[in-house]
Amino acid sequence: MQPISTFNIWRLTWPTILSNMAFMLTGLIFLKFAGSMGIDAVAAITTGQRLFFILFAVMMGLSSGTTALVGRYWGAGDKERAGRVAALSVIIFCISGLLLSWIAIPFLEPLVSIFSLTPEAQTLAVDFVFYTVLYAPPLLIVLVFSMAFRATGDSKTPLWAAVVGAILGVYLGIAFTYGWHEIEPAGLSGLAIGNGVGSIITVIIFLLLWIFGKLSFKPANPIPDLLANGRDLIKIGMPAAFEQIFFQGGLLIFLVFLAGYGNAAFATYGIGLSILGLMIVIAFSFSISSATLVSQHLGAGDKKGAYDAGWRTMRTCAYIMVAGGALMSLFAEEIARFMINDPEVIALLVPFTYIISCSLPLMGIEFSMAGALRGAGDTRYPMMVTVFSIVLSRILVPFILVQMGADVIWLYATSLLDFGIKSSLNMRRFRNKKWLDV
Repeated sequence: MQPISTFNIWRLTWPTILSNMAFMLTGLIFLKFAGSMGIDAVAAITTGQRLFFILFAVMMGLSSGTTALVGRYWGAGDKERAGRVAALSVIIFCISGLLLSWIAIPFLEPLVSIFSLTPEAQTLAVDFVFYTVLYAPPLLIVLVFSMAFRATGDSKTPLWAAVVGAILGVYLGIAFTYGWHEIEPAGLSGLAIGNGVGSIITVIIFLLLWIFGKLSFKPANPIPDLLANGRDLIKIGMPAAFEQIFFQGGLLIFLVFLAGYGNAAFATYGIGLSILGLMIVIAFSFSISSATLVSQHLGAGDKKGAYDAGWRTMRTCAYIMVAGGALMSLFAEEIARFMINDPEVIALLVPFTYIISCSLPLMGIEFSMAGALRGAGDTRYPMMVTVFSIVLSRILVPFILVQMGADVIWLYATSLLDFGIKSSLNMRRFRNKKWLDV
């Protein structure tokens, strides 16, 4: 095991940050091209990306089992079992993607209709979501492949996979949309088709490199201990997956409350979340690093090292969040005017930016502490914390505020309550060290 230091934490984290940035950048580029096709196209691709993000978040939660088990076996020096779990995870996620496509495709119309789009946007969104779901298996394989490598401490291979996937996805998406290279133009759906084809090529390249031993570790035959490893992956991953389902559902309910305050309030929240997205990427990357380091140290039988790794990762993340919050507060009005020129939205966005800035340190603590717990296999506790926080801060309190006729700023302020609850409870769990024996 390498010594626990801020440098080693950063060495593990910065490629993950760039990987997630590549993922976000692909979505922004697709939105930019949709913008040239009209507002219905933008609404359609926004809907498709929102639905895919929910799926991605749920499957990311499920991959917690891969991080915990691969990291633990790797820390114990058992590369054979780490390779078995990694190979089995790829198979499970491939099957999950195929099942998802088979189950979801017949229900796309009612699923998209939840967003109350115009008839033209509804048609475009259904087509876009169809191809997004159709190509779900390779996208999910890339996800779990990346998580397995990060669990061994190799965060550069997932970075290369993300960069290759992003470049291929954007180029082929444009090619299928506009009919380059004698391809039949597919319009807006071409973005999803090209991204899917790009993910297939990425999967083929990196799986071949992996199988032939060209990467940092090799897969192993998943058949030995198949049932035991499969059971452990599901047992650890399912609570985290359910946590994401509940979180996304609670957020949708919160948006319903917020919609009652008018378009300006709704638009303000959407812009605020976009601004917050950059910091979420950083916090989420530290969460993965925390999970990796904790699982490896526990695998090596070093409980003190696991605790110190989680604690130092949290402190590093919190310091960055404090700095980010200070910068956002300092330039709150400039950020608002850069994002939009509507006076009503700007008047709401400036105080909302202050609220976001105050939430960032709490978010950094919550993400890194929850990551440490998940790395130890303790996924149930963060799930229960999220369920409790969502019910209280995103459903019950907003409902009371709406009934009282409170100003929309108070609804925005529930973000502080949400992150405050999750950060304090997850830190309490981490500090009592019960997770060391899960």
